[in-house]
Amino acid sequence: MSDARQRRWVALGTSGVLMLWAGALLLSHGACNSARKPMESPASSSTRALRTDPPATKNGLAPVTRGQLHVTEGQVENLQEEEEQDGTQFAIEGPRQRAVVPETTGDEAELRFTWLGATSEVVPLASGQQREQVGLKLRARDGCNLIYAMWRIAPSAGIVVQFKSNPDDHESRECGNAGYTTVRPRFMEPLDRLSPGESHVLRARIDANVLTVYADGVRVWEGLLPPDALGLEGPAGMRTDNARVRFELLVPQAAGPTSHL
Repeated sequence: MSDARQRRWVALGTSGVLMLWAGALLLSHGACNSARKPMESPASSSTRALRTDPPATKNGLAPVTRGQLHVTEGQVENLQEEEEQDGTQFAIEGPRQRAVVPETTGDEAELRFTWLGATSEVVPLASGQQREQVGLKLRARDGCNLIYAMWRIAPSAGIVVQFKSNPDDHESRECGNAGYTTVRPRFMEPLDRLSPGESHVLRARIDANVLTVYADGVRVWEGLLPPDALGLEGPAGMRTDNARVRFELLVPQAAGPTSHL
């Protein structure tokens, strides 16, 4: 056999050995992978956690049912098919609405609402001003002594906090527009004008003598309450003026003492 033919056969033999060796490695790697438990992706793990541990309430607050909501002025329509006293989603079509949640602490509340525009009938405030707004009542002893955290919609947008104090009066018809003090913020962010159909969240919380207001989860107002407001005790509630809304009101799960200095 010539030298050239010998070299050709040696090369062919070497190539065959290499191919067999590579095939054996591939088979061994596949067997190890089939025996090993597949690793779960981070996305599937987080999805399972969300399914198994859903939050029982929203931000530690519980939705108010129609049976808990005491309407002091205006009308509230139940939007759900449950029994009338069990629904937690409501509608307001009238120009003036006031409500409180008796036997609750008045230090915190949240209003989840969809603004649908102005009411067909527009009623000026007791001051004579014409305004569209939605808001929360805090420490509402009665209609003449309470704290308001209002989301003003028109004619200008923004958060306004007011303390209403009339120690000798207890019904709105007695005090009217008297006793209002606008609380000056130590921090405030401007708000954009709302568009009909938008959904938003207004939340207010009192810690000692500090009131903080959040809009859509963002801190937009913070200020010190006047000394007279610190002695107030009463439940949380809500208020609307000339605003058509769909809403859900949330309050702390259990009533507790009002936090004073």
